[in-house]
Amino acid sequence: MNKIVHLGLFLAIVSAVAGGALAFANQMTAPVIAENNERQEKESLLAMYPDANSNDFKLVNKTLDSKTVQKVYEYKNVYIFNMKVSGYKDGTVFLVSIDKDSKKIDKYNAISNGDTKGLGSQVTEAPFKKSLEGKDATGQLDTISGATVSSGPVVSGIHEAAKLVDQLK
Repeated sequence: MNKIVHLGLFLAIVSAVAGGALAFANQMTAPVIAENNERQEKESLLAMYPDANSNDFKLVNKTLDSKTVQKVYEYKNVYIFNMKVSGYKDGTVFLVSIDKDSKKIDKYNAISNGDTKGLGSQVTEAPFKKSLEGKDATGQLDTISGATVSSGPVVSGIHEAAKLVDQLK
């Protein structure tokens, strides 16, 4: 009986030390991860609009009722939505800019995709991007055949962003 108490106490101490070490590691790396994500987002914005500089994108500070919209930027006559949608595995993080007046998709740029390489990752490639740009964000948008679990949520996210444009005006 005494041995069980000692082993239980030993396990509790080891668990506490391991938990503390993980908490410390998380505290040390969280700011670096956040900074890297911010830098990647700025690079994606500049890739969409190469003539701009990073100060041209104004963060919109308005609360939106959305689970997929992470941030919204205003640039000239468009709103740029940073969105994260679910997919087959890890989903897709992307930027989509929508014209304030016509609600047409101006630009689309996938930041990351954690879905199946090949089919699911096609939402990051040029053919999908070209199929979206210039289209009405509230209308029919094509998904990728064989990858609807990845491209469907992207299209739904774009439709959601289009509905939010009026709230931002």
